[in-house]
Amino acid sequence: MITMRVIGSNYGGARVELHHLRYFVSVARHRNFTRAAAEHMVAQPSLSQQIRRLEEELGTLLFDRSRTPVRLTDAGEALLPYAEAILRQVEAARAAVEERIGLRSGRLVLGSLPVTGSRVLPRAITAYRRRYPGIQITLREESTQRLTELALAGETDLTLTTLPVGSDELAWQPLLTEPILLALPPDHPLAQEWLKAQGSAAAPAVPLSAVADEPFLIMKPGYGFRDLVLAACRAAGFTPQIAFESAQIETLQAMVAAGLGVTLVPQMAVDRTLQPSPVFVPIAGEPLTRTLALAWRRDRPLPRSAQAFLELASELWPQ
Repeated sequence: MITMRVIGSNYGGARVELHHLRYFVSVARHRNFTRAAAEHMVAQPSLSQQIRRLEEELGTLLFDRSRTPVRLTDAGEALLPYAEAILRQVEAARAAVEERIGLRSGRLVLGSLPVTGSRVLPRAITAYRRRYPGIQITLREESTQRLTELALAGETDLTLTTLPVGSDELAWQPLLTEPILLALPPDHPLAQEWLKAQGSAAAPAVPLSAVADEPFLIMKPGYGFRDLVLAACRAAGFTPQIAFESAQIETLQAMVAAGLGVTLVPQMAVDRTLQPSPVFVPIAGEPLTRTLALAWRRDRPLPRSAQAFLELASELWPQ
């Protein structure tokens, strides 16, 4: 791995470490020390201590902590664009070094939706490690919204996400498209009707409007699949009655199996191990699908390790 240190000669010989700048930029973006610490997977007191050291080195306060959320001081506002530019330059330098030495060493930081990543990434990471054993891979699993924030902050090299991506500042490469199914409680009349006809040409697809009056179980805000479900319901002419929200699609499926409502599930996330299991039926009408993609910050040079992962993904999932 590449480690670099910035010597702040413009600040009277102050020594400013790269992690100081990363922490500073994160707090400035979140306006919250706790969320910034969670982003970097460090304890909040430790991050706060590093920010204080940076302030001591520069001889001034960078944040007004008397307000909630915290705000940048004038000095912090002055430092922020320079800190962001330095971090971008460091990433560009890392990419240039990796390009020069090839892929004998280096790192790759992947962001991913938890369940989706568990279905897609193991195959790709296994093939990638066989091809480039010297590259260290780090995986960040977060919600769609959080993944977008990490990508924009340069905290991930590539992010596995659902289209559309959450910002015009992100470029993307499509990976695969999969159907979305309607999950029904096993004793639901529509489920029973479908089970009786299953395997025959008469097996009916169910229009989404047929469950307009059912309680819906959906993902919490911040997950792209929630937006897809709400948009599908609007297109079918109704607003779903949301009975429960979860960050785990497995939880939603378990609740459907218990008869607490209906939900939509991407095909790769279908869990038929539950006993009893929900009944997963195709949706009638215009095909309802989701497309997965690998996304990255458009104006940031992609390190060679990330370029190689994109090339491998194109081989594994040709369009």
